[in-house]
Amino acid sequence: MARLIGLDVGGVRTGVASTDDLKLICSPLETVQTSELMAKLRALTDTHEVEGFVVGQPNLIAGTATDCTPHIDKVVADLKKAYPHLTIHFVEEGHTSQEASRIQVQGGMKASKRREKGSLDAIAASLILQRHLDAGASGTAGKPLPDFSF
Repeated sequence: MARLIGLDVGGVRTGVASTDDLKLICSPLETVQTSELMAKLRALTDTHEVEGFVVGQPNLIAGTATDCTPHIDKVVADLKKAYPHLTIHFVEEGHTSQEASRIQVQGGMKASKRREKGSLDAIAASLILQRHLDAGASGTAGKPLPDFSF
């Protein structure tokens, strides 16, 4: 069995998460500098069997670009080049940072720790990965998203 790696890509930092080998549980791994992401992924793929990547993309449903779109596009291009045999899935990442912040508060994390740069990113990556797994469980993974434009 192989894992999926979830990514919450940012211009400076990227949150990294992973499933277990059975793809039942998502866990935040760490937040890395986006410039160092490919080296981190190489280390992960060297030590674990990886099936593919799940990349959070803002405004996926609306189809509009954001400030983060160029950074995500570059990471995806790098992934395709480095791992042409692995799948890349995209998941709407809307509100994952807010959800991650709530998780930190509910988990009792001190405010000083929550203010640290990058403290949300790995949790957000885990939430992105969980959304992908949930979509697969409901039979919607890999299917086009409905058009909600009016």
